[in-house]
Amino acid sequence: MMNTEMLIITHLMAYPGQTPAQIANAIGRTRSTVGASLPVMVAVGDIWSDAEARYFTAEPAGEGDEKYIALCDEAYRLQERNLWNPAAHVWHQAQQATQKTGLREKARIQASMCVAKAREKDPKPGPDPFCRRGNFR
Repeated sequence: MMNTEMLIITHLMAYPGQTPAQIANAIGRTRSTVGASLPVMVAVGDIWSDAEARYFTAEPAGEGDEKYIALCDEAYRLQERNLWNPAAHVWHQAQQATQKTGLREKARIQASMCVAKAREKDPKPGPDPFCRRGNFR
């Protein structure tokens, strides 16, 4: 069974330029479920919308994008394990592995998200409140 995001992408590949209501009707999900998924999918670069709130899929990976697809799979596996810095590195490699503008943009967005997650997880230490310098034991 496909999740809502996969249903949306599959539908938009066949019928680009759909409104949220049209998508919801076509995939058998509620308008609110589709409405909640769309901004997330736009943020990660899977889809985009025009000025009239019609949605389209990002450029599909296809012939010649095997390396890009393999790198994306690797990056997603790293993200699932919360390995944000290595995932960002792999996304940068994926960005270089394709010439398709839409796929390069998706990889760039994903890499930026991973870098932000890494900073949340392991923030840089703030300045010493006592203004001490050096290594005191």
